[in-house]
Amino acid sequence: MNLAIILILIPLFFSAACFVSGKKLAPYISLLSGIISIFYFLLLMGSYNVKDNYLAFNTSILWIPSLRAYFHVGLDAAAILPMLLTQLVITLSSLGTIVKGNGRNASFYSLIGLTHAALNGFFCAQNPITFFIFFEAALIPIYFLVLNFGGANRQQAVFKFFLYTAFGGLLMLAAVVFLQVNMHAYLHLESWVDFYQNKMAIKYQYWLLAAFFIAFAIKSPIFPFHTWQADLYTQADRPTLIIIAALMSKMGVFGLIRFNFLFIPALYDWFYYLILICLIGVVYGALIAWRQRDFIRIIAYSSLSHMGLIAAGILTLTNKGVQGGLFAMIAHGLGVAGLIYASDVIIRRTEESSIDSSSGIAKVNPRFATYFFIILLSTIGLPLTCGFIGEFYLIWSIAEFRLPFGILAALTLIFGAAYMLRFYQKTMFGVSSNNVLNFDKLSLSEDYVFIIIVVLILALGLFPADWMGLGQFAYQFMNYIPTK
Repeated sequence: MNLAIILILIPLFFSAACFVSGKKLAPYISLLSGIISIFYFLLLMGSYNVKDNYLAFNTSILWIPSLRAYFHVGLDAAAILPMLLTQLVITLSSLGTIVKGNGRNASFYSLIGLTHAALNGFFCAQNPITFFIFFEAALIPIYFLVLNFGGANRQQAVFKFFLYTAFGGLLMLAAVVFLQVNMHAYLHLESWVDFYQNKMAIKYQYWLLAAFFIAFAIKSPIFPFHTWQADLYTQADRPTLIIIAALMSKMGVFGLIRFNFLFIPALYDWFYYLILICLIGVVYGALIAWRQRDFIRIIAYSSLSHMGLIAAGILTLTNKGVQGGLFAMIAHGLGVAGLIYASDVIIRRTEESSIDSSSGIAKVNPRFATYFFIILLSTIGLPLTCGFIGEFYLIWSIAEFRLPFGILAALTLIFGAAYMLRFYQKTMFGVSSNNVLNFDKLSLSEDYVFIIIVVLILALGLFPADWMGLGQFAYQFMNYIPTK
C-alpha cells in the first residue's frame, strides 16, 4: 500500500493553502496540517505490526532506469520515533505562533509546510538517493525562513550555515553517486537492504565513511563542525529555531544509523577515534554552555553536547546504542523545543535574553515556572522523565565499549545539571526585576504548548518500554552485521 507518501503530500497541500490564504488564516491552516498529520500517522501506526513486517506502506518508483535509481519511501522501525517527533514539533511550532502580536505572514507558514514535507520524506527514505533528495530539500525552506524572519544579523548567520551545509551536501552527493554507480551492476539498489549487502573494497569504504560522517557531523552538529550553530540559533526566528534544534539536528545522527551499516569493516577500524571526537564535543559543548549568559546560546551549546552523546552511542554499533540513540532523539527534541519556547515566552515579555537581566519570574507566574522546571529536569536526564532513558542507554553502551569513555560521557549529566540549574535559578528566583513585575499570564495557546510537552515528557519517562522496543527491532533489521 502506497500510504507513507501521503505523509509527504498532506503538508505539501496545506503549504499551498497557507500561501494563498492570507495572513489571518495561515496560522490556523498550518496548525490544521499538523493535527491531520499527527492523526494520519497514528492511524498508520495502529495498523502496523513491526514484528511481522519491518517495512510497510511503501511507495517505490523506478526514477532513473540506467542507474537503477529508485524513489522509495516507507515506514520502518527506525523511522517511527523521529516521524512521531516531527509531527509533534511542527504542530507545536505552529500552535506557538498563535499569540498576540504575531507579525508572520502567509509565506512563513507555507515554508513551515514545505519543511514539514521534506522532513517526513527524509525519515521515510528507503535508499540513499531518496535520502539525499530530502536531506537537501529540507535546507531550502529553512534558509528562507531564517533569511526573511530572523534577527538583525541573520544574513551573515544563514550564509555561514548555508556554506557549511552545502559543503556537507556536496560530499554526500559525491558519495551517493559513487555508491549508485559502483553497485548497480550486481545489486538491485531499491532499498537499504540492497546497499547493506555490498562487498565494497575497504579502501573505498574509508573515503565514503569520511564523506558521510562529515556531512552528518555538520548537520547535527557534532564537534568540530559546529561553528555555524550558535550564530544561527541566536538569529533564527524562534518557531523556526524550534524546528532546527528539535528536528533538523536529528537528521545527522539519524543518518549515522542508516549509513553506518554500509561500511562496517571501515567503521570497526575507525570507531574508536570517531567516538572519542564525539565525546570531546560532549565535554566541550557543556563547558562552553556554562560560560554563556544568553538563553539561546546556552541551549545551542547544550544541544552540541547532547548530539555528541547520541552520535557516540550510535557509533558503538550495539543494540543499546541504537535503542538509546533513537529514544534520545525524541527526548532531546521535546526538551529543546520546550526550552526554546520557554525562552521565547520570557524574551517576548521582558525583551531581554540574558540570564542576568530577568529574575524572580516564579513569584509572578508560578505556573510558567513549573512547566519550565519539568522541561529542564528532562534535559538534564532526571529519572522518570524521558530524558533519563535515552541517556542511560547511551552511556551504558559507551561504557561497555570503553569504560573511560563511559566516564567521559557521564560528565554530561553533571555539567548539564550545573548550567541548566544556574539558568533556572537566575531567571526564576531572587528579587523580581523591574522587567518581570508585569509578566503577563500565559495565553491559552502558550498553555497548550507547555501542557502537551510536559505530558509527553512524563508519559515517555514513565512508560518507555514499547518505544524502546522499536529501537531493538531497528537493530535486529541489521543483524547481518559481521563480527569484528
